[in-house]
This record gives sequence, C-alpha cells and structure tokens, in this order.
Amino acid sequence: MSRTGPKVAFYAQGLRTPSSRFRVQQLLPALRREGLVCQVYAANPSNQGETEHWSPPRSLRALLSYAGVLSRLSQLARAQRHDVLVFQKPLLPFMTSLFERRLARIRPCVFDLDDALYVKKGGRKWIQGIAQACARVIAGNAHLAEQLGVPDRTLIIPTVVDSERYLPRPLPDRPFTIGWTGVASNLAEFDPLVPVLRRVLEETRGRLLLVCERFPRAWIKSLPVDTVRWTPQVEVEALADIHVGIMPLSDTPFNRGKCGFKLLQYMARGVPVVASPVGVNAEIVRPGTNGWLATRPDEWEDALIAMHRDADQAARMGRAGRSRVEAEYSVKAVSGRYVELFRSLA
Repeated sequence: MSRTGPKVAFYAQGLRTPSSRFRVQQLLPALRREGLVCQVYAANPSNQGETEHWSPPRSLRALLSYAGVLSRLSQLARAQRHDVLVFQKPLLPFMTSLFERRLARIRPCVFDLDDALYVKKGGRKWIQGIAQACARVIAGNAHLAEQLGVPDRTLIIPTVVDSERYLPRPLPDRPFTIGWTGVASNLAEFDPLVPVLRRVLEETRGRLLLVCERFPRAWIKSLPVDTVRWTPQVEVEALADIHVGIMPLSDTPFNRGKCGFKLLQYMARGVPVVASPVGVNAEIVRPGTNGWLATRPDEWEDALIAMHRDADQAARMGRAGRSRVEAEYSVKAVSGRYVELFRSLA
C-alpha cells in the first residue's frame, strides 16, 4: 500500500441507485488500496425514493424521497471529519445549491454528474450553481462537461465497469437472444422498435431478454420475451445468455447526457452491441469493430440480422469490445485519476 491518503467523504444518492453503485461504491476497493480513507454517506431512502432492499412504485417515491432528506441533513454535520467531500449528483432533490455552497466553504468539494439534470425547468441554474461552488467537477462525458460551465475545473471520467466482476464468456449455444438491461422507465425507448424486433425475432426464431426491476410496457406480451427481475446479485450473470446487447435511444436533450453504461456492461461480458448514435454512444461503439450504430428501423433490422447470420464476426466484435472496456472503461483504467485528484485537493 502507498502512503496514507486523504479522508474522502462520498455523499451518494442512495445505496441501491445505479449511479451511486457504479460511480462511488465499486471504486472504493481501488481507492483504499492506494491508502485513501473513504466513507460513503448515502441518503436512505435515496433521492429517488428507493431503499436498500426495495424499489417502490412511482406513486410512493416522491413521499419517500422527502424522508431521505432527513437522513441526508444528519450526514452533513459530519463533513468536517474529512479532507475532501464528493457530491455524487446534488445533495438534495430540491433545486437549491445552498448546502453545497456552505460545505464548499469548509472543505474542498467535488461535484460528480452523470445525468442531464439541467434539462429540468430551472435545472441549469441549479446544476451550474453547484458546479461553480466546487473546487472540481467530474462529468461522465464531454456533453455533460460542456453544460456545466466550468471547463477549467472539469474532468471527464466515464462511468466504468469492474472488469474483474464483469468477465467475458463465449457467445451462448442457445436460440439467438437480444439482450437489454436497465430501469423500467427506459423501456419506453423500445416503442418505435417493436415492429423491427418482431420481424427479427420471427426470422431468427429468437428471444428478447429484458433485465429490469419491473416490466410495465404492453408490447412485452406481444413478443417472445424472457424477463429477469433485476437485483445486484443477478445483473452480471443475466448477461451470460445473450448474443447481442442493445441500447435504443431517442435523440433528446436528456438522452444526450447519458453515459452509455449498459453498452459497457455488454462489452465487458464479450457481447457485441447495437445502439442509437445518441450522445456518448457514438464514441463507445466503433461500427464494424465492436458493434453497429443504427438510427432508422431498417438499420436496426440489418444490424441485428447480421449478428445472427455471422457468429464469427459477432464473436470478434465481442472480443474487441471487451478489450476496449479493459483499456478505457474499467475501474483499473480510471481509479488512478481519482486518487490523483483527491490527493491534489487535500
């Protein structure tokens, strides 16, 4: 172990929320190996109303998020115990930077953002106010970095995967399976593609595998779909059964700020990908190398059929994707940048 590093407090959105798990919790072992003393303060319930063991229906989330505010306020008093404070998204689900600005007066602060929260009404002033108060800002991609308004203090560090947890495997010997993992609200991105998926699955005699916490869309019953209810325990193994991973996205201001994380999950498992060329997706996917980009319905159909017809090419793409994750989008690839940042601030 290297010399003892600073004491770093991470104020995370929650224990269960994806961004907290992948932009905070999975980094901790690597940071601690470098001597950093890390403490996570997670709102519970989270800023989205989730608890550690339960993702409640939307009707209850707003109420539970208010309860989470109480846990968060009690955590702010502990800030002086640490050398550096990291805000993983805003501290509170209200459009105020008051608490971030107050804490920034007593300790060096880092604001980490991986979603386009500024697209909300009044959100730009809110998010830029937090960014301006902090000593440094970490953005999940270049598009987010541009929106934060403090280029001289902004680092771009992607959301990454643990390449020792997400291990590659051969493409499965089973009916052709198109896979997707994500949160239920993003299932709406499939709506324009349902006719395409129906044709592809009929031609390939294949299946669509959805890994999600719930399955609310009516079209799910009209297609040959297998569902796996998401938990942290199954999120890796569930991707062992797919031949191609997909990420359809409509081109909206919010989606342009996404960090393409599900693509990295597929690629880390050695799975080729097909994605909409929206935001950072167009950087992650190298057409013909680790997958294909598709906008029009016929492009989606051609790409998915090609994955089925040429298994050797699909396997090569999967290996290329895995190699890129290891080099650019893994915990090993980025942990040193965090260590350097926190030591420089302390």
